Amino acid sequence: MSSVVLLQKGAERLVYYPSFFSQDLFVPLQEQLNWQQNEIVIFGKKHLEPRLTAWYGLPYQYSSIQWPQQDFVPVLDEVKKRLESELSFSFNSVLANFYRDGNDAMGWHRDNEKEMDQRIIASASFGAERIFKVKSRITGEKLDVKLESGSLLVMENFQTNWMHAIPRSKKIADPRINLTFRRIIPR
Repeated sequence: MSSVVLLQKGAERLVYYPSFFSQDLFVPLQEQLNWQQNEIVIFGKKHLEPRLTAWYGLPYQYSSIQWPQQDFVPVLDEVKKRLESELSFSFNSVLANFYRDGNDAMGWHRDNEKEMDQRIIASASFGAERIFKVKSRITGEKLDVKLESGSLLVMENFQTNWMHAIPRSKKIADPRINLTFRRIIPR
């Protein structure tokens, strides 16, 4: 499968695979995943997450959200097996994000929880194209990546020094599903 290295700084890499998955996966993902909108606590205040989410895999917590263990549904297992074959890396969990339109977003953050193996996080996109913003915590360097439907973005050793976000966009009316596959290290 053809890939493009978008960024490389030593072991830190951001690799993009356009057209990696069939776009036909959007509808099964939308219909088969248990989407919910959680409350999160930011600076002591409760807010609704600005998107819908679903978790599959080992127990996991971020912000004030506690996800219990949840078995993969068949469509997620199919995606996971394809990723593992391509990347030679095993995943045991996935955070699914459903962006209903351009009003749904994700602010600047790092996927750096201590129970997460940060060597590889694989992000699959389906539906509307969105801009994925990346920013170095060290140098301030920035990069914008257009995530096309069916694409795969792989972050290798990336979470320590880089932050990422999906900003709001009034121009986007269509939904997008993003799957971020991870390996959780059981405690």
